Amino acid sequence: MRALRFLIFLVLVLPYVATADTLRCGSYLIQEGDDGFSVLAKCGEPTKRMTIVQPVYASSADGGTYPTGLIANTELWRYDRGSGSFPVIITVADGFVQSFRFLR
Repeated sequence: MRALRFLIFLVLVLPYVATADTLRCGSYLIQEGDDGFSVLAKCGEPTKRMTIVQPVYASSADGGTYPTGLIANTELWRYDRGSGSFPVIITVADGFVQSFRFLR
């Protein structure tokens, strides 16, 4: 239930989001393409996590699509960085940082 409320919150907030390609955690910089382990080592555990599980589809010869039986996991990590800093949501897919979204 908490994950559903968090997802609804994200859907409502996403139109008011700014993007960037780097994030500062203390004296460290996190960039798109960094692995999730280094983010956890530099920034600590996120305030909240959400996992999105989606089936993987492939194209067929007739132009349609079909499920391959594989599953793609994407994680959203939220960091509330204290007063004076916007909260950030980090999208981690296949173990690597895909994007940052700073909430205003």
